[in-house]
Amino acid sequence: MEWLPFADHVGDALENPGSTYPTKADKSLPGGDPLRPMHRLAKAAGAYELNRANENSKQKDRTCTSAGMPGKPGPDDAFDCDEFPMASTYEGAARAQFEGTEYTDAFSVRYMDRIENQEAGRRLNAWYDNDRILNHDPFILVVGDCD
Repeated sequence: MEWLPFADHVGDALENPGSTYPTKADKSLPGGDPLRPMHRLAKAAGAYELNRANENSKQKDRTCTSAGMPGKPGPDDAFDCDEFPMASTYEGAARAQFEGTEYTDAFSVRYMDRIENQEAGRRLNAWYDNDRILNHDPFILVVGDCD
């Protein structure tokens, strides 16, 4: 099994969401187009935001351990289950619990190298801080060459 890095996961989720897990007919994910941005979910903004972020993580974990999850690593493998949209967004894995059943399975999860996944999380959080991306601020991710 090839373990794809964070950028590949984001690219697949945005460009071919139907190929991602969990499966959903006509899946379309936000975050790659200014007309369909993601929105920062800052845990420190209040109890609601903390709860929603925690629920995003719990839903991701439930999906990653489900029977149908492809590519599960072995017990000695150093892999994390990565999610897109990220748990730090309002569009995260638990969106359906807060905004309605039309958002059920409107996210993607994939196993990837633990070190790379955690570094991607650190860089995302640093970007939130450095560029002052506040609670509910919209943003997009662009995956491609930086030339």
